[in-house]
Amino acid sequence: MAPLLLFPLIMLSTFSISAIPHSLNNVSRQQQQYLLLQFKASSFNSTTSLADWTPVHPLCNWSGVTCARSSHSVVSLNLSRMNLHGTISPVIGNLSSLLSLDLSKNALTGIIPPALSSCRSLYYLDLSFNQLHGIIPSELSLLMNLMILRLEANNLIGTIPTELGMVTHIQYIYLGENKLSGTIPRSLGNLSGLCILDLGVNNLTGAIPPELGMVTQLQYLYLEVNNLSGTIPSSLGNLSALVELVLEVNNLTGVIPPELGMATHLQYLCLGGNKLSSTIPSSLGNLSALGILDLQENNLQGSIPPELGMFSQLEYLCLGANKLSGTIPISLGNLSALLNLDLEVNNLTGAILPELGILPHLQYLYLWRNKLSGTIPSSLGNLSSLVELDLGLNNLTGAIPATLSGCRVELELAKNDLSGMIPRELYMLPHLQYLNLRRNKLSGTIPSSLGNLSALTDLDLAVNNLQGSIPPELGTLIHLQALYLSKNSLSGTIPNSLGNLSVLRNLSLSENHLQGSIPLELRTLTQLQFLYLDKNKLSGTIPW
Repeated sequence: MAPLLLFPLIMLSTFSISAIPHSLNNVSRQQQQYLLLQFKASSFNSTTSLADWTPVHPLCNWSGVTCARSSHSVVSLNLSRMNLHGTISPVIGNLSSLLSLDLSKNALTGIIPPALSSCRSLYYLDLSFNQLHGIIPSELSLLMNLMILRLEANNLIGTIPTELGMVTHIQYIYLGENKLSGTIPRSLGNLSGLCILDLGVNNLTGAIPPELGMVTQLQYLYLEVNNLSGTIPSSLGNLSALVELVLEVNNLTGVIPPELGMATHLQYLCLGGNKLSSTIPSSLGNLSALGILDLQENNLQGSIPPELGMFSQLEYLCLGANKLSGTIPISLGNLSALLNLDLEVNNLTGAILPELGILPHLQYLYLWRNKLSGTIPSSLGNLSSLVELDLGLNNLTGAIPATLSGCRVELELAKNDLSGMIPRELYMLPHLQYLNLRRNKLSGTIPSSLGNLSALTDLDLAVNNLQGSIPPELGTLIHLQALYLSKNSLSGTIPNSLGNLSVLRNLSLSENHLQGSIPLELRTLTQLQFLYLDKNKLSGTIPW
């Protein structure tokens, strides 16, 4: 998402409110008042929003109106968040002294009037977050003084006018979150002063123009969630001022250009959700300011470069859903600022590094669906900020470390070869919501202290070697929505207290050694959608 632009309105007060050239003051104050009243009439909900827009009040005191000090010409209309409806009247184009027009965050409909191009002094135009439709008028290219163009979050269609490449003073272009189609004009490469280009979340097709690599002042480039294809131009590595590059969720192919490692001011590099192949360039290790590196959901192969462990400011490293192989580099233990490490759904082998347990701020660790082996390092218990730990679908062996009791919300260890008893410490986590130990070789009983997990919504202990009875204390887990205990060696009866689980949707106790009758209390589970009690030794009548 593009950064919020806090445009210095002080510039308006010092530049535009001062004297306006006489050649621009060709509309009298009475005419300006008439034009603005016409604009008000086109916005049918403006009677309350613009209540002071009446002839009895001085024009320059009207809400949202700013006038030049000397000529008293209207130089700014700031009507953002005024709850305006209706259309934008083309009469605005007759306000020849207008420098800034902000109609953002209203409910305006209709088209963008081409007549706005008559406001030749306009340098700030913001129509974002409305319900405008139609095309972007090519006439806007006549606004040769325009520095900021914000049309994002509307319903605009059609192509991006090639003529925008002629507005040589423009610094900020926001066209994201519309329904624009066609290709990205190569002419945008002519905008040498452009700092922000946001074309994300549209229906754009074709390749990323290599000419964008000529916009040397560019700091933010957002092209995400389109249908762009082709390769990532190596020329983007020339953008030495680039801070954020977001190309996620397109159809980009080919390699990640090693030249991106030359954009040393990059803080956010997001290329996920494409079809990129080959290896991760080691040159990315040169991006010392990087805070987010997202390469997930591509076809990347090879090993994880050790150079990725050199980022002292990196908070998010997302390499999941690729075809990466080899071991997890020990250098990742140097990422002292890391919050999120996502290496899931790859072909990684070897052990889970104990060094990951020294990352003081790590909150999310996703390693599931790899080919990792060995034991779970007890050092992971040092991760005092850990919220979610997902190590499922690997080849992990040994016991579950009791130190994992620091995990706050989600603990996923399913489909490994873990053995031994479930540590009682895991049942002392008052905020844990999801506990999945399915399909391991765990033994012992289910302790009554499981009832301490008061926030639990999902509990899956199925397909293990658990014995003993089902603790009645499970009935105190009032937030539980799914309970899976099937394919164990549980015995005894089904506790009546399970009838207290009022939001339970899935209950699976099949393939155990349960006896006795089905509790009548289960009839009170009105949210229940799936109930599996087969392959036990239950008797009596079915209570439904």
